Amino acid sequence: MTRGRERAAWVGYLRVSTPGQAERELSLPAQCAAIAEFAARRAVTIAREYADVGVSGTDPRRREYRRMLEDVYAPGSDIKTIVVHHTSRFTRDATEARVVKSKLAKIGVNVVSVCQDLHDDPMGKLMEGFFECIDEYESAINGVRTASAMREAVRQGYFPGSTPPYGYRSEPIAIRSGVVRHRLVPDDVEAEIVREIYRLYIAENGAKTVARRLNHRGFRVRSGRLWSGAAILRVLDDTTAAGTYYWGRCATRSKQARPRSEWTCLQVEPIVDPSVLALAMTLRERRCPRRNPGRPPAPVHVPSGLLRCGQCGASYQLETSGKRVDGDVYRYTYYNCRSACRVGSELCPGFRVRTGDLHAAVFHHLADIVCTDERAADLRARVRAAHAVSVERVGEIWRSLLLHDPLVKRTYARHLIDRIDVSPTRTLIEARRA
Repeated sequence: MTRGRERAAWVGYLRVSTPGQAERELSLPAQCAAIAEFAARRAVTIAREYADVGVSGTDPRRREYRRMLEDVYAPGSDIKTIVVHHTSRFTRDATEARVVKSKLAKIGVNVVSVCQDLHDDPMGKLMEGFFECIDEYESAINGVRTASAMREAVRQGYFPGSTPPYGYRSEPIAIRSGVVRHRLVPDDVEAEIVREIYRLYIAENGAKTVARRLNHRGFRVRSGRLWSGAAILRVLDDTTAAGTYYWGRCATRSKQARPRSEWTCLQVEPIVDPSVLALAMTLRERRCPRRNPGRPPAPVHVPSGLLRCGQCGASYQLETSGKRVDGDVYRYTYYNCRSACRVGSELCPGFRVRTGDLHAAVFHHLADIVCTDERAADLRARVRAAHAVSVERVGEIWRSLLLHDPLVKRTYARHLIDRIDVSPTRTLIEARRA
């Protein structure tokens, strides 16, 4: 790590919470000019600047903020001082401010404010802590006021969000001079896709099948990516298509679900009939394994989360054969690429491997690694039985545990996965492919 006396560069950090601030007193040019003047009074220049636009100060994952800290901690870094216009520009989380500034101080880097030029003494540190607490308090109060204003806007029939639900667009409406509100109106192209999703899903098609059909026909989600089963289910779960939009279902910062009593209802023009939505929800309940209490629990599958597709790099997951016997019991299950299962062959062709064949190849090879004579002898020494147990018998017990006990399987598989020679498994897969 670079020592503090070797650092000399000054850098500036700028931030605005909303694009609208760019036209007011906290604009980026105004912050930049104030920081440059502050540095000039001390006969130094700002080597470079980092700027976050439209990002909350309570978010520690700000892109330029993280990039600045990475540059500070990088080996050989020359950054000595970080200059901000106001302490609230650095962060509005008092705990985050204390932790980050303490870590920076240990490597000889300090954070100074143009508007709050404090001395580096106990009184200055105390005042800096007061300012950080005030910044966090102001952020919380602003959040309460903003939520109240947005809730009132919803009651008046306006859409307060930034991203409209799929199937709708936000249409600006001038209330009076300088005041603009937005309403949710159906988007002609997306609305037709939503209706097609409901038609396909109700016609006994699963979410993945619906996604594949939309992808084959050239339809894409709003971001331009391929449709997936999860994206289809999100559209089906949204009640806005039937004419009812709920604002405030989740907390903005914590993303925690709020009680239904705190939701605010906004009536919009429906895309589908409410009876169609009710039918789709009924089918959704019947088809969802987690919501269907009649399905037996799935067995333990040790390689879950450890297998990777050799073609696209996605993880492997369980894929059923679709054949049922004895009610809800699947006779055959397979591992397949997650991309192929969730999106389809358009993203990755995938490759099916029967679970029993893969488990046998992996665990027999694990048994050869774990169940050695040395380990069996050590285990025999630990046995506190009244009669003697031979090394061969202990080895048989150990191998039986490894091949049949789920807990032992998972424990040894995760600890020894890096040591496994995968050639037997590859040979098995190549043989099945041939």
